[in-house]
Amino acid sequence: MISIEVNMTNQDDKKPTILIVDDNFINLNMLLEFLNQEGFKTLIAQDGETAIRRAEIGRPNLILLDIMMTGMDGFQTCQKLKTIETTKDIPVIFLTALTDTVNQMKGFEAGGVDYITKPFDQKKVLSCIKKQIKIKKQKEELTELTPSISEDTDARDRFFSIIVHKMSKAFNQLHDLSVFFADAISELQKDEINVFDRHIFGSARNTINILQNILDWGRLKLNSWKIQPEKVDVYGIVLAVIYAYQKLARTKNIHICHEVRPELFVQADPEMMYRVLANFIVLSLAYPASDKIIISANKKDNFIIIHIENTVLPSRKIVSTLDSKDLLKTVNIGESMPIQLTLALCQKMLELNNGTFLMKSDDNQNTYFDIFFPCDVQGKSS
Repeated sequence: MISIEVNMTNQDDKKPTILIVDDNFINLNMLLEFLNQEGFKTLIAQDGETAIRRAEIGRPNLILLDIMMTGMDGFQTCQKLKTIETTKDIPVIFLTALTDTVNQMKGFEAGGVDYITKPFDQKKVLSCIKKQIKIKKQKEELTELTPSISEDTDARDRFFSIIVHKMSKAFNQLHDLSVFFADAISELQKDEINVFDRHIFGSARNTINILQNILDWGRLKLNSWKIQPEKVDVYGIVLAVIYAYQKLARTKNIHICHEVRPELFVQADPEMMYRVLANFIVLSLAYPASDKIIISANKKDNFIIIHIENTVLPSRKIVSTLDSKDLLKTVNIGESMPIQLTLALCQKMLELNNGTFLMKSDDNQNTYFDIFFPCDVQGKSS
């Protein structure tokens, strides 16, 4: 396999760099010549492992990645790129002769931002590349507008840095899915439309949850969320959360069920309690251990413990956060950032309601949440 770097002259330093990955030399050479003529710097690789090394060293602005390659295919290569700190934010456009919806959606799930079908239409190739490079540049400019995160940065500045990073990713994903769906709908079958419906709904629901977390955190920081504890029916609020997130669960072929008996009551702000449970369900859906999430509840001493199981949340990535009295101080922009931010919010809301939470893992690395709310002394919580 060959790996060539071209156009690496000083006068080209400001030109966008594109890494082309394809094990078919004819396709590779055709794209190479075309992109060079359009003024791009180019890197090339003919297999996934070489592409990953080239991306780490060359830091391209964008990657054109063939799906059907021998050895590590395009999906696997993209997934690996998204786990590496120096390459995870590089947009990946898939090159494919596969026009079926399942493979196209698999590309989005692997971390791709768009796809180009073979045989290549040069106008469409150029338009797609320019759009994604523009989006990447806008994200970088937004990030530069926010303060850098350091030990001395206060919670407000840290939070706004996180917002920029997370929201830009969420909206771009939703935008790309919507545009792709609009362009392809006339050619889709009913079952393919249903696939898109599930993915777009899931993306929209996740984006809404991020926005809700931002609003929640703003209310907490401004002290505008007035705590109004009251007697809350655990059975009723669990059913409400399940109802709200069951459709999102179905997009992932997961069923949310409960083993909560009536007449369990806590003393808590009902809105905060709902948000805490909703956030733990969203985390469980993001890292499922099986096709079922189970919620149960029982009384222990002066607390009602709500137990959520069947997730494989990567707790090793956030173990240090659990030793902190203020989780927000440990939040960093990276792969585990959404987990940390969600846990920080839950921690704050639980503290305001005299509660807490615990995370436990078994020998199979399955993670369980125990969420503690104080019993309502007047309620039938025994």
